[in-house]
Amino acid sequence: MAEFYVEINAQGNGEHVVHISECSLLPSKETLQYLGSISNTKSAVKKAAELLRKQAGGCSHCTPAYQTF
Repeated sequence: MAEFYVEINAQGNGEHVVHISECSLLPSKETLQYLGSISNTKSAVKKAAELLRKQAGGCSHCTPAYQTF
């Protein structure tokens, strides 16, 4: 299990970026929403998209397999 966060502010293409808690590119806590302790990145990205009702994708650094932009 890993701790996941999603950026509240969308990227230029409208997607929200999902990070693991240890990511070196993790923005300040004020700009993040905690997603919880989740077993895999795919589930974290899905939860972020459902929670924000927006597109979500993985961070290019910590979750590159799920990067969609």
